Amino acid sequence: MEERLPLLRALPLFRGMTDEEILRALECFHARELRFDRPRIVWEAGGQGHWGVILEGGVTVQQEDTRGNRCLLGEIGPGEFLDGDALAGAGAPPFFFAVHAGTSVLLLEREAVMNPAGEGGRAHLLFLRNAVQAMARREHLLLHKIDYLSKRTTREKILAFLRIQAARHGARRFNLPYSRQELADLLSVDRSAMCTELSRMQNDGLIRVERKRFELLG
Repeated sequence: MEERLPLLRALPLFRGMTDEEILRALECFHARELRFDRPRIVWEAGGQGHWGVILEGGVTVQQEDTRGNRCLLGEIGPGEFLDGDALAGAGAPPFFFAVHAGTSVLLLEREAVMNPAGEGGRAHLLFLRNAVQAMARREHLLLHKIDYLSKRTTREKILAFLRIQAARHGARRFNLPYSRQELADLLSVDRSAMCTELSRMQNDGLIRVERKRFELLG
């Protein structure tokens, strides 16, 4: 893992830790890296064996109902947690992960992470502190999702979502990584209805859209 130290140092989960402490923690957690050179769909396990930490790339969390309708639940990027059992090949639905090409995931044994009485010492406690902070940030993002999904109309959902994205980017003009279908899945709306509403919002002077580039106006 020493060759990964420059990348690990930059992740919030290892904030405040020396190189020696990072390596000690990873040894205590029996860490191993998984690499996905091509896109792949994997199923969530819901098991208790592993946590995964995204090192590079990203994962889209999705759900599909019995009619084949998909709901995009969110993106997991570098430094964030996911259920690593799925990527280790265990378990079954109900959710699935769409792993992007070029994604690297660090698998950690969950029991080892949750047992601070091991040999990790200060390094272990620092990691747990950072992990709690990361989970608090995730909860904040979930509250944002509840906010825009709770809106009654497609226009209200789009506006609420775009305002959240503008705040995250610190600018009224920003790029989104989603296709139109993915954006519709994320907002839980019909794709055609969403595209029609985006056109109307442009005509009303509320937004400007060019492919994946959005701008809030007014």
